[in-house]
Amino acid sequence: MFLLNSFQQISLFDKVHNMPKYLQNMLYNSWAHIFQEIIFPEINENRFEVLYSDKPSRPNSPVNVIIGALFLKEIFQLTDEQLLGSIFFDDRFQYALRLTSEERPPVSFNTFTNFRNRVYAYYNLTGIDLIQQEVESLSRLIAEHLNIDGQKIRMDSFMVSSSCKNLSRIELVYTVNYQFIKMLAQLSTELIPEECKSYLEKGHKNETIYRTKDSESETKLEFLLKQAGELYNSGLEAGKKVIETEEFKTLKRMLGEQTKDDDNFNIVEPKESKNIASDSLQNPSDPDATYRFKYGSNIGYTANVVEIFDENGSIITNYDLKPNIYSDKHFSSDIIEILSDIYDDATTNDSEDKISNTLENPDKIEQINSSIQEENTALIQIFIDGAYYSFDLAKKALSLGIILIPGELTGRKPAEDKMSYASFKVNEQEKVITECANEKEPVKSEFNEDTDTYTAKFNKEDCHGCPHKESCRVKEQVKYNSIRFSEQQYATAKLREEMETKEYIKLTSQRAGVEGIPSVFRRVYNVDNMPVRGLVRSKIWFGIKVMASNVKKLFKSVKLAGI
Repeated sequence: MFLLNSFQQISLFDKVHNMPKYLQNMLYNSWAHIFQEIIFPEINENRFEVLYSDKPSRPNSPVNVIIGALFLKEIFQLTDEQLLGSIFFDDRFQYALRLTSEERPPVSFNTFTNFRNRVYAYYNLTGIDLIQQEVESLSRLIAEHLNIDGQKIRMDSFMVSSSCKNLSRIELVYTVNYQFIKMLAQLSTELIPEECKSYLEKGHKNETIYRTKDSESETKLEFLLKQAGELYNSGLEAGKKVIETEEFKTLKRMLGEQTKDDDNFNIVEPKESKNIASDSLQNPSDPDATYRFKYGSNIGYTANVVEIFDENGSIITNYDLKPNIYSDKHFSSDIIEILSDIYDDATTNDSEDKISNTLENPDKIEQINSSIQEENTALIQIFIDGAYYSFDLAKKALSLGIILIPGELTGRKPAEDKMSYASFKVNEQEKVITECANEKEPVKSEFNEDTDTYTAKFNKEDCHGCPHKESCRVKEQVKYNSIRFSEQQYATAKLREEMETKEYIKLTSQRAGVEGIPSVFRRVYNVDNMPVRGLVRSKIWFGIKVMASNVKKLFKSVKLAGI
C-alpha cells in the first residue's frame, strides 16, 4: 500500500539540535544541507504511487528516501551495502534524507533492490520510465537554481558497453543450446534429444569450444547449429510449457539470425558473417545489446545527453539510452519533439513578434542559415555535430522555434572543381533564381513544389566569355543553358559558406563543453561496467548517474556562490 513520507519535518528534539554549534555549522555548510534543502523536498513521491497496491496492506518504505538514497549512492559510488551502512551510521546521510529525527532509518538491505525491480516491471509493462521522468524534472529544478535560462543547448552521444562477454559465433550458439538444454533438464531429461545430453557432462563446453582447431571452426559451427535445429523441433513437440519459455524464444531468435532463411529450420545452414545484422543476438545474458563499430567495436548501447548551458553553468536536462545502432539523427528528431513543448512555455510577450517573424516562412533557407549568427533570444539554439544534422530536421526544428547549429556536416564533400550552388542568388519568397555568379538574370526561373527543386534558363550569349565558365554548373542545351538544384543543395551550400566564417566558428566552439561528458561518465561513474544487463535496467541505472552528475554540479555551484 502506498503512503506518502510522514516524517519529512525535522522535530524539535532532533539530534542535530543537540550537536555542538561548530558541528552544526559543519553540517549546514556541507553537501548534506544542500541536498536536504533543494533536492529532497522536490522528489515527487506521487509519481511512484503506481508501483504499489491500492489495497490495504503493509505500507511502503518512503519513496523520497529511496530515490534520494539512490542518488547519493551514485554521487559517492557506493554499493547497496555501503549505502545502507552510510544511512545508518553517517549523520550527513541521515540529515540529507531528513532521517535525523527517526529512531531507525526506514530502509533495509532489500529495499533498494525491491524498488528497482518494481520500476523495471512497470517500465516493461507500460513503456514509461519513472526514473527518467523524475531525473529530468529535478534537473530542470537544478537549472532554475543555477539561473540557467535554457536557450542554449548542446548534445552528444557515446557508446555504453554491456557487461556481457563478447562471444564468438560458436560460443554464442553453444551458450544458447546449453541454456535451452538446462531448462529442459529441469522439466524432464526425456525432452532432451539423445545426441544433446552430453551438454550436461562436466567439461563438455571446453572440449567443444576451446579445443576446436581453427580449420574445424566452420564445421563445428554447422554441427552446433544442426543441434540447435533439433532442439528447436524438440521444443515444438513438447508444446506450450516449453514454447513460452524465454530459453525457447532465444533459441528461435538465434536460429533465425544465424542461419539462412527457413521458417521451420528443417535445413540449418549458417549465414556468412557479413550477412548477420548488427541487431542480432550478441549474448543471451543481454538480449537487447547490439553490435556497432565506431572508433572500435562495441556491444551494448548508445547514450545521448542534452545539456543546457550559459555563463552560469551547465546541466543535463534530457537523456536517453538506446541500442547502439540508434542514429544521432534519430536522437535529434526525438529531442526536437521534446523541446518544442519547452519553446511554447519559454515564449514571452516581448519576443512573440520576433518569433512570429522568424517562423512565418519556416521553409526559408535564409532563416535556417542567417539566423544562426543573430543574437536571437527567441529561438532555442542547439549546438550539435554533423551526425545530428539534416536539412529536413533543420526545417522542422525552425518551425517549432528551435535552430540547429552544426559544427560540421557529414556526407559527400562538394566538388572542388565546381562552383558552389550558393553562387546563385535566390529570392526565397518568390521561389526563383534571380542571378548567376556572373550577375546575369535568367530568361525563366521556376520552383517545383513536388521535388523542391529550383530551375533556371539563361541566354547562351550570357555564358560566352564568362570567367566562371569552367567551374559553372550551368549545362548547355539546344535553346538555352540551364541550371537545376534542390532546395537542400542550395541550403547546404549556403551553410558550408557560413561555416567558414570566424563568427560561425566562434559560435560553434560553445559545443566543446559537452564533449567531456563521455569521459566523465566512464571515469567517474563507471558507465561501461554497470552491474545490470538489458536496455531497461541499463537505462534506469544510467538515469541515476545523470542525476548524480547534476547534483554534484549543484553542490559545487552553491558553494562557489557562498550559499
